[in-house]
Amino acid sequence: MQQFLLLLNRKSSSDITSEELQRRLNEYQEWVETIPEHYISDNRLDKGGTYVVQDKPVTTDGPFAEINEIIAGFVIIQAGDLEEAAKITQTSPLLQYFDIAVRPIVG
Repeated sequence: MQQFLLLLNRKSSSDITSEELQRRLNEYQEWVETIPEHYISDNRLDKGGTYVVQDKPVTTDGPFAEINEIIAGFVIIQAGDLEEAAKITQTSPLLQYFDIAVRPIVG
């Protein structure tokens, strides 16, 4: 089995109520329980952070989306191949809230 990174990219603003967040987390946890043989780990990313280019932090402030506004978190799964990983991803309730990039992890 190969590992795959599911990179969660925001579709819209991340400002949601705590009740909505809990509902989404419950949906996600239920999904994870349906794929125990594939699930490895996951994590949300904090809103803070910086972007480093040639060892210097870059601060941006403008009309362009910053990386911390786009990438919300990640999930790591294992699957036989990229096609299977994509099929597993298609069953995720996270697709309602995120675009998900599926990338093989080099082992």
